[in-house]
Amino acid sequence: MQTDMKPEAGVIEANEPLQGRIPPPPPKIKDECIVAYKVYDSCRRQSCLTFKELGAPIKKQDYPGPDEPIDLPGGATGITIEGLKIAAIDIGNKKTNPFRAGYWDVDVRYTFEYRLTFTNSSGEILDIVDAASNYKVKTTLFGSLNTDLVMSTDLPFGDKNIIPAAPFIWVDAKAVDLDAKIQTFPPLPGPNPEPRPPEIHLTIGLFMILKLFRLVHLNVQSKGFCSPQECKGSIDVNPCDYFSDLDFPMDMFMPPQKPDFKPCNHLK
Repeated sequence: MQTDMKPEAGVIEANEPLQGRIPPPPPKIKDECIVAYKVYDSCRRQSCLTFKELGAPIKKQDYPGPDEPIDLPGGATGITIEGLKIAAIDIGNKKTNPFRAGYWDVDVRYTFEYRLTFTNSSGEILDIVDAASNYKVKTTLFGSLNTDLVMSTDLPFGDKNIIPAAPFIWVDAKAVDLDAKIQTFPPLPGPNPEPRPPEIHLTIGLFMILKLFRLVHLNVQSKGFCSPQECKGSIDVNPCDYFSDLDFPMDMFMPPQKPDFKPCNHLK
């Protein structure tokens, strides 16, 4: 007597090929020693810079030289700032803190560049000036102990390939123009009051992340080398097809109301 018996679900018959049914073995994990940049300490800072920190703006210079102040055009009553960017971040003194072992004092100098447009009471443009401002800040972070140890490598790394054992500095920053105005003042007191000249006052927001890191040897777990994917050729895209597939920017035509407004959107 013959009966038709079907194998239970999940049971592999003897004559059934095994290929494609048994998952591949997991990649072997092994310990490896690598040279890496290890962050020892970091911090973030959000600063609102005013005339007190920035001082009067100066003319933008493409070469080193003395700061040249900006003369306020006669009849100017309005001012706007455009094209603000961080043109340079200079790392100044980097030295151990005399009071806290393992900590380092770091001086960072920012150079902002922007364009100022001066107008009169009728809105007519009187002058457009490429200007700049500087801001210097000191930060204290942990960078571990300082020694007279030096390192060397045949990689193009510094002067004569000598690497000091001090921590290195990494800075990320973003600047936002907040306000620009012509500040006027009442006459100076005295028997013969003298008018005080107006000043250009700017307000710049600065977001900053600062890190201290060292070149160290780390023992890490690895799954082996990275296998790059095959390069793909360029793809021709029809610009009209691409545009047609975009979502209609309805928010652009209907500005958000107060409950839905997010003031940080202008920073993007």
